[in-house]
Amino acid sequence: MKFRNIFWGIILILIGVLFILQNLNIIDFRWVSLWRLWPIFLILWGVSILPANKWIKTSLVVIVLAGSVYFMLNSTVEWRNHYPNIHIGRDYDDYDDDEVYDDEGQADQHFNIPYEDSVATASLSFDAAAGSFYINDTSDDLLAFSKKGRQGTYTYYVKRSDNNANISIEREGQELFLNNKDGHHEVDISLNKAPEWNMNFDIGAAKVMFDFSHFKVRKLDLDGGAASIKIKLGDNLPTSHVNIDAGASEIVLKVPQSSGCDLNLTAVFSGKTISGFEKVDNGHYRTSNFEEADNKIYITVDAAVSSYKITRY
Repeated sequence: MKFRNIFWGIILILIGVLFILQNLNIIDFRWVSLWRLWPIFLILWGVSILPANKWIKTSLVVIVLAGSVYFMLNSTVEWRNHYPNIHIGRDYDDYDDDEVYDDEGQADQHFNIPYEDSVATASLSFDAAAGSFYINDTSDDLLAFSKKGRQGTYTYYVKRSDNNANISIEREGQELFLNNKDGHHEVDISLNKAPEWNMNFDIGAAKVMFDFSHFKVRKLDLDGGAASIKIKLGDNLPTSHVNIDAGASEIVLKVPQSSGCDLNLTAVFSGKTISGFEKVDNGHYRTSNFEEADNKIYITVDAAVSSYKITRY
């Protein structure tokens, strides 16, 4: 029996078993995570060309694949055990999730995540490709999501524990639409203003318009490509941190006059406007009221941008 037949046979059996376990809801994980294990194929390739007995090579292949399966299953078990109140996708009736396609393939998606009075802090992790993204309105729900545009569906995960809620939203199959103009869409998110929010956005070439003036933003991390980024910050917490890492972008930040603001820039600018700040050092600026202000905002920008503007309102 040729080793390559055993090799591919084991891989096909493994993939088939994983699909069966997933369909039976015995395990639950995102298939896109399999791509993170791509180095395994290099290991298996190396095993296949080793000048060793075929049974030794077969044993090594079984060990490698068994270890990979154990890792995936262990991650799933750990996820469920530590977060028993997790909600995934559209499997829970209390979570409203609708997706409607029109005759031209326009896909609109809406879902709402209920708010509970016990939630004091909330985390939002958003992973998407190109598009236009808006946060403006408040909501009685913890989060209300609305997407309009061609192609693409978002999957969301909710983990609740004690007084905290973690929300993860990502676009399915986004790699297919990075360079597809028909994949462009608009996403509008409304948030509850009661919790303190920690937010992480990983966005490609995008238009971003976030108005956080009504929300308690403890931390905001935004990683973007060539983008148009416009963010309005609020004065609702003693300390807020904003970190922006972007490519060639237009960045506009609005900071409330009542807050003290510390600004650190590591960037190459072709044009910049910084109003209401005093230069402390190279790339370091502060508002004149920073020391005496009750609420302080710390902003760090690391980007190569075409234009940059920060103003106080």
